[in-house]
Amino acid sequence: MTNTKRKKREQWHSTLFFYMLMMTALPSLAHLQLSTKWDSRYRIDGSRIPDSDHELPKLEQVGMAAVKARTATPADTNFALRELSFKLSIDQTKFYMQPAKYMPQTRPGEVCTSVGKVTAYQCMEGQRETQACHIGFFDAQFHEVGWHTIRINESVPIFCNSIPAVGVYDATQNAMLVTVQYFAIDHKPAAKPSEIGSGWKRMTVLLRLTSNNGKITVEQDDRCLGNPNQVDAVPDAKRALRRCNASLPSSAVH
Repeated sequence: MTNTKRKKREQWHSTLFFYMLMMTALPSLAHLQLSTKWDSRYRIDGSRIPDSDHELPKLEQVGMAAVKARTATPADTNFALRELSFKLSIDQTKFYMQPAKYMPQTRPGEVCTSVGKVTAYQCMEGQRETQACHIGFFDAQFHEVGWHTIRINESVPIFCNSIPAVGVYDATQNAMLVTVQYFAIDHKPAAKPSEIGSGWKRMTVLLRLTSNNGKITVEQDDRCLGNPNQVDAVPDAKRALRRCNASLPSSAVH
């Protein structure tokens, strides 16, 4: 081998090694973003964009279909999606996220016909009328790609009536925080307006999202915050997690 050929090969090896070194040093593409900025319903010329072409009505339509396929109280589906929806970016891929609240079926085809929520929280079919909070995920073409029911480990039947806050916890780890509000269905009902909400509780959960082949899977991580907990706001949850992670061995933090 001539000296010229040897030098060229050595230069190529050095360039390849430098390129591989730079690639390993680059930051991960993992990055979670939430947004509530929706496209205007009106075109530049002032004409209205049809609902069939607009993001929010499309998301509501597929969200409602997903709820109807899962709920035991189909008569109450009009209230299921009265929560703030989000645009979601995971590792630079666009998704939509729709919080929902409804009574999930405990078996296929289960139906609950409510006798009234004011005092009874009872179904005519015999079971108690409860309600859980959920997070649905849809891709950019509005196909369902993931669903998660928030676990609330109370020892009594509960009614999750709101998802008041959602926020990013760790964008590089695709981790988010969700605050839910609920109450025990057997709690003594309010006798006057000033007592409304006196028995309500809030807790915040950590969700770790993974996007793989267009699907989203969710891990609810309760190790630090506990379940149930009394963390009623996303900023408080962030502080609690920082304190908890600081006390854990580095191998246990991810």
